[in-house]
Amino acid sequence: MRTVRARPEDAVVLAALSLQRARAAGAEREEGYLDRAADHWLRHHDRLPSWIAEHEGAHAGYLQAVTVPETTRPGQPVGTRGRLWVDALFVAPDHRRRGIATALLTACESWAKGAGVRVVGLRCTPGAEEFCEAVGFAPAAEVHEKLL
Repeated sequence: MRTVRARPEDAVVLAALSLQRARAAGAEREEGYLDRAADHWLRHHDRLPSWIAEHEGAHAGYLQAVTVPETTRPGQPVGTRGRLWVDALFVAPDHRRRGIATALLTACESWAKGAGVRVVGLRCTPGAEEFCEAVGFAPAAEVHEKLL
């Protein structure tokens, strides 16, 4: 198994993994999704650092994050990049429980440290709390959302 940072030529792979994630969550088919998702990532990949996991010759999963710049605050070191939010973490069902999600998070965190990121956020889906805590994420204040 190996993880690689996604490059522009990987946009369609990321889109396909995103589609697998959506379908696993019950999303309906959407004509043209792969092209739309790949184009979106290509236009915004500077703010969407992403990694792909390869296992047994297959694209086994991906992690896509979003960088969120912070405003300057007292006590904040110069050069701090802000926060990183893990927007999507998915491992294909046939590849689960083999350390792939952990490897993706490790690659992401390593990059984040080097980029000056001080906080990485991850929303744990119900049932994944044990995994989140096992890889070092502590429960924080509850996130509240409002759909507009």
